[in-house]
Amino acid sequence: MKQYYFTEAGYEKLRKEIEAVERYLKNDIAKEIATAREHGDLRENAEYESAKNKQANYMAKLGLLQERFQNARIIHKNDLPEGVVTLGKVVTIKEAADKHEEQYIILGDGETDLEKGIISYQSPLAKSLMNHKAGDVVEVKLPRGAKKYEIKAINFYEDV
Repeated sequence: MKQYYFTEAGYEKLRKEIEAVERYLKNDIAKEIATAREHGDLRENAEYESAKNKQANYMAKLGLLQERFQNARIIHKNDLPEGVVTLGKVVTIKEAADKHEEQYIILGDGETDLEKGIISYQSPLAKSLMNHKAGDVVEVKLPRGAKKYEIKAINFYEDV
């Protein structure tokens, strides 16, 4: 069974998202279906059909969220090695071709936020950096071609 990794905050966010989807299904979509039923013949009722399709989509989404929740593993600082790129780390890298440094936080899929520099441990960049140390030069195969990065610093993410 596939495991999904989360910080405690990410795990709590997932739990709240599940609750919100369940409430939406139970309240809003149920009302839409009931209202559409009142309009008569269900075989030719586009409003009913639309509400049922929406319900099916949200049920599928809920199933995926629940699978992640049931197979979640919360990462803790004590479980992570020091000085090595792993999940739960802040990594500062510099592209070999220039002097510009970038910083990324490597977390689980459910916590990805590119605007905040949070990437999934399953992303091509994170996969290439994993298990390397500061000073290592790593070649990363990206969709637009390969690039070399030097790992400048590795720190624990504060929320782990």
